[in-house]
Formats: sequence, structure tokens, C-alpha cells
Amino acid sequence: MKRRNSVGRNQRRRAARTNHVCIQSGDQRKATTTDVVPPSSSNVRELEALAPAFIGWYGEHPFIADVGVVLENLKRFFRYYPEFDEKRAITALDPYEFAERLASLIISAVYEGLAAAYSLMQFMNFLHDSGRWFGSSESYRAVNGILTDIICLDMSVRLRTPQV
Repeated sequence: MKRRNSVGRNQRRRAARTNHVCIQSGDQRKATTTDVVPPSSSNVRELEALAPAFIGWYGEHPFIADVGVVLENLKRFFRYYPEFDEKRAITALDPYEFAERLASLIISAVYEGLAAAYSLMQFMNFLHDSGRWFGSSESYRAVNGILTDIICLDMSVRLRTPQV
């Protein structure tokens, strides 16, 4: 008689009860292993309030991506970036929370996560150039470093992958 792996099954059942699915666009069956963060409407409203200034700044630079696509990528990310209190804003990101949420997005939907990273890099440059970054200089450098590392890794993989 075969003995089933009840430990594995029980662990999966426990995980199913405690882990929630935070669906991004992409495969609807994929789940993240982090806690669910309710969609943040105030983060998206804050982004929408900054959009006219961002669009103006973006138009002054020679970027390839359409600004509408960049804004959609930013909305996708900020929809799941947690709201903590009135003092925290998308213009002062917490590096640890930022890294966790971006990693979660990349794990659940690789393309969307990488697109968000590229868009977030432009957004961070906008915040810095326009004087709208309200976090510490250390947190700016940390968030910027996280994005630079992700983009460099993505480019490294692209350069090593043979083009068909």
C-alpha cells in the first residue's frame, strides 16, 4: 500500500488558507506568496495628481516608451503598494516595502514587473529632478539602486539570450 505524502498535502492546505492570491495581469492561476495588500486607491489618485507634471517632464526627455504605457505600468505597481498612513506617499517610498512589492510583481508576472521597474526608474528620476521626492536621500539611493540592479540584470539576460 502506497503511503501518501500527507505532510506535503497538509503544508499545501495550510498555505492555501494563509496565503492569498494577489493577481496582477498575466496568468490568472499564478499566486504570490506575500500577504494580500488591498488595492490602494489613494496611491493611484496621488499618481494621477502627479501625471500632468510627469507627462510634461517625460516629453522633455528622449524616452522610447509611450508615456501612456509608462503611466499604466506605474498604476499597476502603485495599486498594490501599501498605504500606511497620511505621512507616507508615493513620493517617499520605503525601500524595504518597495523591494518586496516589486519582487512580488516580478515573481507573479515577469513582463509586467520588469516593465514596472523601467517605468519606476523614470518616475524616480522625475521626482528627483522636479524636487518632488519627499523621502530621505538614503531611501532615494536605495530605491534607485534596487531599480538599477533589476534593470542591469534584465539587460544582462537579454544580451546573453540569442535573438531568433
